[in-house]
Amino acid sequence: MLNLSKFAGIILLLIIGLIAGCNPFVMAKGPDQITIQLSWFHTAEFAGFYVADQKGYYTDENLKVNLVAGGPEADPVAEVLAGRALFGVTAGDSIIRAQAAKQDVIAVSSIFRHSPLVVMTLADSGIQRPQDLAGKTVGVISPKMDTTWDIQFLGMLNKLKIKPTDLTFVPIEDYHGANELTSGRMQAVSGFFSSNEPVQARLDRLEPTLMFYSDYGIEIYSNAIFTTGPIAHERPDLVERFIRATLKGYQYAIEHPQEMAELALKYDDTLDANLQSATMQAQIPLIDTGDAPIGTMDEAVWQITQDILLEQEIISAPVDLKKVYTNQFVEKVQ
Repeated sequence: MLNLSKFAGIILLLIIGLIAGCNPFVMAKGPDQITIQLSWFHTAEFAGFYVADQKGYYTDENLKVNLVAGGPEADPVAEVLAGRALFGVTAGDSIIRAQAAKQDVIAVSSIFRHSPLVVMTLADSGIQRPQDLAGKTVGVISPKMDTTWDIQFLGMLNKLKIKPTDLTFVPIEDYHGANELTSGRMQAVSGFFSSNEPVQARLDRLEPTLMFYSDYGIEIYSNAIFTTGPIAHERPDLVERFIRATLKGYQYAIEHPQEMAELALKYDDTLDANLQSATMQAQIPLIDTGDAPIGTMDEAVWQITQDILLEQEIISAPVDLKKVYTNQFVEKVQ
């Protein structure tokens, strides 16, 4: 004899299964988990990532991110190529160097559209232009003069026909504001971000003089966002979602700079809130230049980068710049 209660239960289970099979929310795929290798320690420099993480922009794109701090020993290109990170942040010359070494990485956006790199002196030093550096002691990032900061400094000297042998180079040891200048160890420091050490110098009630490399035709993207060629070509939807959320984060940071210090401190509570707030204000015109959407890259900058690397014999032959960068994802998310 048919057990009506059992029959009703079976029918109910079939109906629930059918509904679940047709319901995209029940069957929704879990978020893509991605790691981003940052180029430096946590700072408001990476405000857009923090906003996208904390405000739920990554969640809205079905992404779960892990932001890994960098530092002087970090190699974002190596981390991405090894598969330990899906995206990285690095200087533009690193992308070209990798391509020259047959390593398939490609820049998909840039945090800064204009280079923040400067030579910094004090207002009372009498140094007002690069030519005034002759005969002076200048701080550099590396004694080997092979970092992205140092090669740009050399590029500026070479362009202006200033002989490096006319300057004395010493490695920078103290990165707090203008400490190296006030100590008398050097008369100028090269390779500083205009949005960092000079900002700290002003907070310390000092008056720095800044000479931007870009004012002399030396321009390299300081914080290019990149991934591997296979990821960009085989998973374009993932890249697009990531770039959309990140650039939305930077747009919010630009419009609400007063919130960025608090956000940055969530990732490193030892940061100085006043410096982080001032840093965010100082970097806005470098990110939002008004001549193109934020995150956009220019071929002319990549060409300048390649020319510097060729001039200094860091690479032996030109690479195909079409493989070095693409604006396709930035353009799609506008």
